[in-house]
Amino acid sequence: MAVILTIISFIVGIITSPKFYIPVICLIVAIALTAITKKAVSSFFLKNDLKSLDAKRKATIVGLVQKIVKYLIWIFCGISAVSAFGIDVTGIITGVGVVGVVAGLALQDALKDIIAGCNIILDNFFVLGDKIEINGFVGDVIEFSLKNTKVKSVNGEVLVISNREISSIKNLSMQEASIGVTISTAYEEKSDKVVKVLNNICKKIDEFEISTKETEMCGLDSLSASSVDYLIRAYCKAGDQWALKRQILALVKDEFDKEGVKIPYNQIEVHNE
Repeated sequence: MAVILTIISFIVGIITSPKFYIPVICLIVAIALTAITKKAVSSFFLKNDLKSLDAKRKATIVGLVQKIVKYLIWIFCGISAVSAFGIDVTGIITGVGVVGVVAGLALQDALKDIIAGCNIILDNFFVLGDKIEINGFVGDVIEFSLKNTKVKSVNGEVLVISNREISSIKNLSMQEASIGVTISTAYEEKSDKVVKVLNNICKKIDEFEISTKETEMCGLDSLSASSVDYLIRAYCKAGDQWALKRQILALVKDEFDKEGVKIPYNQIEVHNE
């Protein structure tokens, strides 16, 4: 019984010791503050009507601010937890300052990354979700921090590049893209009828959400071996071309079926002698 009481007394002594509960409290406070500030930062940018920032740029800045605040909270709580062990916090802070100067000299590349990251944000080179080209690699920006940038291609390849190495980029999302769609019809279809139907189709394409400019009916494009080909040109943001093309082809099929316009297809004729 005496042994059990001794063990219980030892455990209670540890739990009630400032060296135990202060670090635990600091840990809980750090987790809570991180969650609260994360929501607060998001709410600030959502509630405030910052007209100078578009949605994607807001998302980029929100992510960076959340990370910076998170690091500051954990550093502060870490120093507070260390003070529970009787360590002179002032000496640590002074030491951190000295170490910071030394580290700054040793980690010049990291500092260059951070400075380059700030320039990217301030100059609005790109934001999360933009399609960009870096050194011949084309993809969407899936992650951005003050140190590096991650770009994912359509094939699933991910390029991780340090911000200091981004000397020149092409932001394809800032460009307007166009796509030409060839529409084939049977030779027996009257051109006037086909052109009329295609003009109506162009008006409906303009109503698509991803369409950015009036669709052009370019007219007769070629006379193929088994079809008469017409060309229409539609406009959208870079990266939306293929989605727009799929919508156009679906619309053409529906409208041709409705108007009785034949779409040519390969046929096999068999002759019995």
